[in-house]
Amino acid sequence: MLRLLQGTIRVEGVDREDFTSNEHPVDKIRDVQVYLETGQPEQTIAIAPVKWGGECRVEVHMNVRALGDGSVKVSGTTILFEGASEETGEEEDRATIDFSVPRTTRNVPPRHHHISMRNRTLIGAEDSAEVFFTLSNTIVEE
Repeated sequence: MLRLLQGTIRVEGVDREDFTSNEHPVDKIRDVQVYLETGQPEQTIAIAPVKWGGECRVEVHMNVRALGDGSVKVSGTTILFEGASEETGEEEDRATIDFSVPRTTRNVPPRHHHISMRNRTLIGAEDSAEVFFTLSNTIVEE
């Protein structure tokens, strides 16, 4: 049965500054829409990175697969980078994505999932990012 997984990924981040105002992402919402069929291999979803403050970036690497019970398995990683530019390779934190999205119905709302990341490599640094997933899983009528 054909399913539609759709929703948004929202990144709220803070690039903490000592002498000027803290900086936050402006372009922070990414739309997700993919058709899935039970029995198909896992699909990788391309998500554009969220960048802000000239120094911070969050990447979301997300895989999805339709399961036989009607749910959709979501897996992958989120990565917070902070350095001299938004293109830095300096990884500050990494979190695992691992949750399921049940079939969305009148009685079962879209699935919400939240991941927190912090700059853990530099003592005193307080750069952070929160990643919010809101996903629905509906049957596509033929």
